Amino acid sequence: MYAKDKNHRITLRLTDEQFEFVKRSADVLGVSPSDFLRMVINLCRASNDMTAVKVNELDEGEIATLIERGLRRENEETNNDNLV
Repeated sequence: MYAKDKNHRITLRLTDEQFEFVKRSADVLGVSPSDFLRMVINLCRASNDMTAVKVNELDEGEIATLIERGLRRENEETNNDNLV
């Protein structure tokens, strides 16, 4: 196993269901469970980086609108358009 650039170790406990998911997914991709979890971490990092770039492109008004939408319940948001 190549571990030259891997300096940190993480140990975690999984439920049977979580472990079976990791094992099955790794088998489908032909990689080890550790490599599969690294792939998941890298995918999450890339997604997070892309989100950060998009958020940085927004102006203050757009950010406030997104925050407001995220903090409201669905029925409150849809009632804004009622003319009653």
